[in-house]
Amino acid sequence: MDKHRKLHGPGVMNVQDPFHDAQLLRDVAIINTQTKEALGALPPGGLPILPKRRPLPLLPETPMPTGRDDEESAMPKIPMQVAAVASLALAACATPGAATPTAPQLQENTAVSSVRFTYPETPVLTSGELVPEGDPAISAKMNYKPVEWPLRFEKHSFEPRCYDTLECQVVYAGFSFGRDKPTKSSASYGDDYLKGWNGSYGAIPNFVAPAKVTWRSKDGTLHEAEIDIGAIFKDELVRHFVPREEAADLPDGKNESVPSILLEVNDRTIRLYMKASIPTKHLQDPGNRYSTSRRDLVLVRTYTY
Repeated sequence: MDKHRKLHGPGVMNVQDPFHDAQLLRDVAIINTQTKEALGALPPGGLPILPKRRPLPLLPETPMPTGRDDEESAMPKIPMQVAAVASLALAACATPGAATPTAPQLQENTAVSSVRFTYPETPVLTSGELVPEGDPAISAKMNYKPVEWPLRFEKHSFEPRCYDTLECQVVYAGFSFGRDKPTKSSASYGDDYLKGWNGSYGAIPNFVAPAKVTWRSKDGTLHEAEIDIGAIFKDELVRHFVPREEAADLPDGKNESVPSILLEVNDRTIRLYMKASIPTKHLQDPGNRYSTSRRDLVLVRTYTY
């Protein structure tokens, strides 16, 4: 036996590796969370079954239009590190206050659809075409109930973006975001420069140490700030625009989408947002059977330096 081990190495026992299993489960959770972030929650009973159609004939390839260069974007994309679940909630912010050039001056904003830095600004549809129902047998097994109210979240994802800065760095939850090169102005991307913004780093337990922001505004002034996200969201209520009567029933009454907390550094201004997926009873885009939820970007706080 000793001679066999010398020739072929020590025997390897078939022992389960709990760390490897945990890694696989984490990878699956990341994929599930990214899918929910991109497409929203499933309608009751799952996706509707569409009729099969013949495939279209192949068309000649057409070059795709080029989007904005990731290397020149305001903040490089950071891959999601972890994923988990959390509840969603409704809450309002404080009454608007005045923002002045003094550093820092806090301005709180009421969570209404007319907020300037909210995307999209279309109203929540509470009538019209209902979300298609899925298989009744599947719905019964999923135990759909009215969503718990008020809804709260236990974890969140995070991502910052920098605009109109000479350099910018944000440190939060043990991860550093940013660059030491100038970033473009938000105006150069158009009015919808915040479109499609989601947290890429998460899910982060509520709550970790404040976010540390160090940046140089376009006039060359160096700024340092700490944004205490835990204090701002200490009630653990998700900011959104969907009224209670429009929130769709969910399995066991729980919404498992993780809300995103987003931080914008724009010259001498810092803005904090929340974005959450809220399943609805009515289609939010008439005729689009997949528009079964809202993902509104809600401005929560503004700091001017």
